[in-house]
Amino acid sequence: GSGRKVVLGIHGWGGDHQTFAPLQRWIPYDWTIIAPDLPGYGRSPLPMPLEIEKVAKSLALLIEAQRGKVVIVGSCSGALLGLETALLVPNHIQRIVALDLFAYMPWYFRFFVTEPVGSIAYRLTFASRIGRAIVNAALQSRRTQQSNLMESFSDKDHAVTHAYLKALSLLPGPQRYATLNIPVTLVWGERTFAAVRRSVAIWRQYLRNAKACCIGGAGHLLLDEAPEKVAPLIFGE
Repeated sequence: GSGRKVVLGIHGWGGDHQTFAPLQRWIPYDWTIIAPDLPGYGRSPLPMPLEIEKVAKSLALLIEAQRGKVVIVGSCSGALLGLETALLVPNHIQRIVALDLFAYMPWYFRFFVTEPVGSIAYRLTFASRIGRAIVNAALQSRRTQQSNLMESFSDKDHAVTHAYLKALSLLPGPQRYATLNIPVTLVWGERTFAAVRRSVAIWRQYLRNAKACCIGGAGHLLLDEAPEKVAPLIFGE
């Protein structure tokens, strides 16, 4: 888009700027989407040690460079980064659209950051073509037939994605964002992970200005599976 209203798209720990490509045909003429690669992804350098606070500061600088308030759209853990950024520049953010956001790290992710076995298990699952195929097949009930939950990991630097997963595991939880009064729309797919569905009620306990919307028939990858249903929640308010 080329409009003056700005959406900042923040991808998850397994994504990149292409996460938001499915929205292109739905962008109204008066809107623009800025979707950067997070530090460490694409050509963006990775700050070491990786700290979520540093990532949030880089996003806050990008937001402050815009002329007016922005709408943050975060995909999965990208929404968590959006909340972190909102703590830094709340007056620059109009609202947040959180797509399939976990309120806690479920055991099947925490396992991958528990050493000494976590790193090995991660490599066998996410860095392996066979491992990705097995997991995607096992999670067919959490997606539609046209989407692939593991495809985005095929071209990633796995030292980076694993570092992000570890950094995200250190965040304290939803209570951290209880002071935010920014409107937040919690969006989840009907077929997504049970932990995400349970998370909606948890988030609403702490986010004082939150509302929730379930996308029927969709799984975890809302932008891939139902961009036409997500777009009005981003641009239509």
